[in-house]
Amino acid sequence: MRWLAILVALVAVLSSIGAQPKGELHLFVPCGMIVPFQRLKTEFERQTGIKLRITYDNGVMLVRRIREKGERPDILVAPGELEIQQLVREGFIDPKSITTFGTFKLILVVPARNRAGIQSLNDLLKPSVRRIVIADPKLNSVGYYAQQALVNLGLWDKLKGKIVTHWHAQEAVNYVCMGRVDAGIYYATCPFDSAPEKVMSPNYRIVAEFPEGSYPPVKVQAGMLKTSKNKAAAQRFLKFLVEPKTQKLLAELGIPNFRAKAGSIRTNLKGK
Repeated sequence: MRWLAILVALVAVLSSIGAQPKGELHLFVPCGMIVPFQRLKTEFERQTGIKLRITYDNGVMLVRRIREKGERPDILVAPGELEIQQLVREGFIDPKSITTFGTFKLILVVPARNRAGIQSLNDLLKPSVRRIVIADPKLNSVGYYAQQALVNLGLWDKLKGKIVTHWHAQEAVNYVCMGRVDAGIYYATCPFDSAPEKVMSPNYRIVAEFPEGSYPPVKVQAGMLKTSKNKAAAQRFLKFLVEPKTQKLLAELGIPNFRAKAGSIRTNLKGK
């Protein structure tokens, strides 16, 4: 009987090993998260043996590649809810798979020379400030949250004549770096910490952070496409994103852990 018990236990162990997800996962990841996901790739592959193939691109382009070009990664990573919810509504992403694994803060950025003399959010009202760039709020989460922050601070109606938008969030960043605008509103992490090689870093200054509660909590999310050919491995990766060690690593790499605050302004993206 003792040997039988040992045999049963051994079979159970071997079965569990054989049941571990294997193979390869294809991820679509915004280019502002290159550095964190290079580290995550190394850690995840070391822990699980599952290979990650990562395609980096602008968030809007990643959505278009799924919607219009028929590309089918296993997982989409998004810098907010807008991109994910678009693809949920269109039937591409399994809503039950959506995993929030981080957050971003909004900041006000100016060209290095700062000829308009901007030192605070209220300085945006100065006559010397003529152009403020944000990513298109209908296409980009960062633009959506920027618009919400200005609305909730009572600044949107006063500034909307100065606002210019760009469909490509990275190009909006470069507008500031090249001095084509007086200010821009972006995430604190993307791309200023995660991908500094993507911007001319000596050519911008961060002058202010938007107050907590002035915009809905930003949810950095990942979701599995319904067409994923390796759902077990995809689910394992989504679980990996919120494990304590991964969360600690992400915080060190500039993606703070998400903590919903009581009384925070709620997003209405699902109804858009």
